[in-house]
Amino acid sequence: MLAAVPDCERISEGLLAQPTNAVSSLVFLLAGAWVVGQARRSRAHRRELLVFGAAIASNAVGGLLYHGDLDPATRAVHDVAIVAVLAFIAVFDVARLTDRGWPWTWRAFAASLGLLAAAIVVLPGAQYVVFGVVGAVIVGAEIADYVRERPKLRGIAKRRLARLGAVLSLGLAATAFFVGRSGAPLCRPESAMQWHAIWHALAALTMALYAYSAVADSITPTGRSSSRD
Repeated sequence: MLAAVPDCERISEGLLAQPTNAVSSLVFLLAGAWVVGQARRSRAHRRELLVFGAAIASNAVGGLLYHGDLDPATRAVHDVAIVAVLAFIAVFDVARLTDRGWPWTWRAFAASLGLLAAAIVVLPGAQYVVFGVVGAVIVGAEIADYVRERPKLRGIAKRRLARLGAVLSLGLAATAFFVGRSGAPLCRPESAMQWHAIWHALAALTMALYAYSAVADSITPTGRSSSRD
């Protein structure tokens, strides 16, 4: 066990160390499955959606393992799952900005994930630096993408709405994360309602909204089929 209790919830003597935080991690499995389901409807980004959906779903495994026993080894699995999502978003954003296709995207994602995962495993405490650096790349790429597409008002209303929703849900998720951390004003270790569980739900929603905003222009409406990949 870790010396300090993370993420507020009191450690239980049952099967799961933090049952609310552990079980709520399964919401990432639902979000990942939804994104994978969208792959069947995408005309141009099927493989990207499949990989991103798998990355999202891996957070269910990481969260369940980590909050299940609070062991440093499972913490590494938890953090690598997070960086898998961040690395994919960063790589996919750069690929769109530079008009690169699937082969480049896949190679860049595999290489970056390998390097970042190694940094997290080898260097204790490096996860927050990794999250920050990759997050900065994402913010820069998203701003550049928004500026580039701003004049193209026609046909991207759904993308803009999904992107706005992702930003809003991310802001709410971050709020839930910080107000409910151990020692934070709203932390109630003994409560069945944990803010960290709400963070899980909102973070999963953010990932799903990002996936839709990134590929909305290649989604075939339900009931139609497309021969394009």
